[in-house]
Amino acid sequence: MFSRSQINLPPQEPGYPLLGNVGFKPEIPVILNLWQKHGDLFTLNMFGQTIIVVCGHQTLDEILVKSGKHSSEHPVVYGYTENFESSGILGAYGQVWCIQRKFVQDTLQHIDSGNSDLESRAAIEVLDFIKNAENVGGQPFNIDELIKTSHYNIVSSLIFGKRFEAGDATLKRLVELVYEATLNVPDQGLLSFFEWMKYLPGDWFKVRRQRYLINEILKILQKMVDEHKKIPEKPNSTDFIYSFFKEQERRKKDNEDLAGFKDRDLLLMGYGFLFGGIGVIQALQWSALYLMHYPEVVSRMQKEIEKNVGNNRSPTMADKQRLPFCQAVMYEVLRTASVICVTPAHVLTSDLLINGYNLQKDSWILPALCTVNMDSSIFKEPETFNPDRFIKEDGQVFGFEKVNTSFSMGPRNCLGQRLAEIEMFLLITALVQNFDIENEADTPLPSLEGTYKGAHITTPYKVCLKKRVQYSSRMSARLRIHQRFPNTRI
Repeated sequence: MFSRSQINLPPQEPGYPLLGNVGFKPEIPVILNLWQKHGDLFTLNMFGQTIIVVCGHQTLDEILVKSGKHSSEHPVVYGYTENFESSGILGAYGQVWCIQRKFVQDTLQHIDSGNSDLESRAAIEVLDFIKNAENVGGQPFNIDELIKTSHYNIVSSLIFGKRFEAGDATLKRLVELVYEATLNVPDQGLLSFFEWMKYLPGDWFKVRRQRYLINEILKILQKMVDEHKKIPEKPNSTDFIYSFFKEQERRKKDNEDLAGFKDRDLLLMGYGFLFGGIGVIQALQWSALYLMHYPEVVSRMQKEIEKNVGNNRSPTMADKQRLPFCQAVMYEVLRTASVICVTPAHVLTSDLLINGYNLQKDSWILPALCTVNMDSSIFKEPETFNPDRFIKEDGQVFGFEKVNTSFSMGPRNCLGQRLAEIEMFLLITALVQNFDIENEADTPLPSLEGTYKGAHITTPYKVCLKKRVQYSSRMSARLRIHQRFPNTRI
């Protein structure tokens, strides 16, 4: 513990008496301005709570990775306790979080090692995505619904062991519920400081609406769990619910504590899987938007795919090394969009001395991931969209490791990073292989500024996907996937 004479806090941003920095907005321009003003560490105060904003790759690494055991907890406040009931990879803390995270990590690795691995699940959805986009006939449409449906069907296949057919009412309902619930969370930020305000008349903070949405999601999850209980697990089946059942039974048999593995925890962990999808959904929406703005980039990707893959099949992850420019485009979208510009707050469980400053126990930490992506010492002219920054003279990809901070760093980094990268690569390459990506005629190009709703999200836009190649047979494409992944439902 630091003595008063030793305390040297990071620079503090001026605020209002009693209220502190209540007007602070965790948005990229605001963060970058304060980073330039104060350096890698600066202090905010909100209603008496000390909050340290952490910027820059080296300082983020020092706090989140090297000091990860002291910075990986989250505050026990309304958002975690009410919305996630302190369970699952997003809401749990302490020992429960540790054992649940390891279980999820091991389960995902097990699923990815089987016949119906992560790539096969994503590949099926990409085929349906392309088919549904073709059906629009090149007319302007909102691509976000196709992206959300595709993503949540991939996650459903992981949790439930099955995918929903096109137009399925349960999937449509799930997409609507989860996405609205995700975007409601930032509106409840004040409740982290004054939880009593949830009892105010009306529904100012969407507390009742959010509880309704979560309960409806949990009902769908419960229905799927009940169906699993009625049907014996098939040999080599790989889904999260059966994996949870087996771990729960093992713990009972070995007389281990069931904390974190009770029936309710399964529902909350499933909800966490669904809730965590906003990052990849928005990354894909940003991808389509940037490609609309840069037709020359699309043309280069198309030529690279034609040369190294051809037009008779979709690209696979085995083609990734042969498509360096396509990879570079994916990394540049992750960098420029910075979807998760600031992660949810962490809390320090010990005093830390970082960069000559004293970071005190119980301070909240806000990791500003966007500062890595916009660091001019790492990325020249960071405000410019330029995939070539990731291409060496020999044509190979390099220097993308720093972009991985988009998935956070340290013990609480994103467990879905591999799935997100597979989903992005397969969908983006299939998109440009099949379509020219154009703006709606006689309308200005949609803005690249975006808005902030806990994440950096695109403003609504329409895109025209003009068909450019014809596969020999859509069914033959599905049969090729079935031959490679025989346990996958197609």
